[in-house]
Amino acid sequence: MKRQNKKSNFKELVRFGFLVLALALYNMIAHAQEMNFSRVQDMAIWYNQSLKTDRQMSLKLNYRNVNYQGLLAYNSVCAMLDAPLLSKSAKEKTNSGYFSISAGAASDKSNQGILSNSLGLLGVSYALPISSNEVYASLGFQAMYYQSKMNTSGIAAFPDQFDQYGPINGKLSIDPVATGWSYGYFNFNAGASVFSNSQYNKWYLGASILHVNTPYTERSKSETFKAKRALSVQGGYKYITADADEVAVNMSLNWQSNAYKHYFNVSYLKAIPSMEGGVGFGIGYRYNDAVVPNVDLRYNKATIALLYDINISSINAAGYRRTGLELALKLDF
Repeated sequence: MKRQNKKSNFKELVRFGFLVLALALYNMIAHAQEMNFSRVQDMAIWYNQSLKTDRQMSLKLNYRNVNYQGLLAYNSVCAMLDAPLLSKSAKEKTNSGYFSISAGAASDKSNQGILSNSLGLLGVSYALPISSNEVYASLGFQAMYYQSKMNTSGIAAFPDQFDQYGPINGKLSIDPVATGWSYGYFNFNAGASVFSNSQYNKWYLGASILHVNTPYTERSKSETFKAKRALSVQGGYKYITADADEVAVNMSLNWQSNAYKHYFNVSYLKAIPSMEGGVGFGIGYRYNDAVVPNVDLRYNKATIALLYDINISSINAAGYRRTGLELALKLDF
């Protein structure tokens, strides 16, 4: 009987350890603008404000669900509205500079309400024409407020009382920190880019520095919890045929201290003139993490996309399976 109890407690400890590790990793991943959305062609402004490469007002809505085989799950949602500061007649004018502004909000929440993060973002950019064929140089800045909350009250997966056989399920002490920890801080980012918005060839190349002010991310103000500056590089190319078909490649490369997150995407959209839109498909690759097939449906000025993570990371070797589902909506006005 004692041996069975020890074996059962050992399994509980393994389960508990994995949950703590997953939460820690999730907390690091969710910091600041690490939104992790796979549709980088739409979400590039989260990483580089200067990448407002068109003259249309756009609303982007994204939802992502990630599940670690029932142990850990979290949902991420975000919304961003970006708009050029131009009159209706000025939008039709070519090779002229323009200001743009962006406002965004996002939220991450784990299962059982253990951890939740939220952020609000305001940004401004200016694009200056540098040639006569719709090539621009752009500079952008962002201000963001980020808040993280943690609440482990009532979560039986976190026992803190033990007997000779290990942790006692359901036995918790009241922890004033873990049951209501919350911290918020301001963050600033800056980016620059060069892009072309010609009729048949559209491309962009940008770089940005995130966490310029290296804010403290925890109330103790310890150097250990000070956000390191991060470098992000973005690039993309889209070829549009005379029949309005599209072939595109996009990438987002991100480095922060010794950590990195790189994402690449290839997509094709077949135009359907009778519906003023088209149907597209593509494949993404999050370096050393996941392959992400996706499908798009465009109608008039609305695009809806569905993406699914096929996990290829080393977490499979640990005997756990991770899934990810993402839904994206873009509206142009």
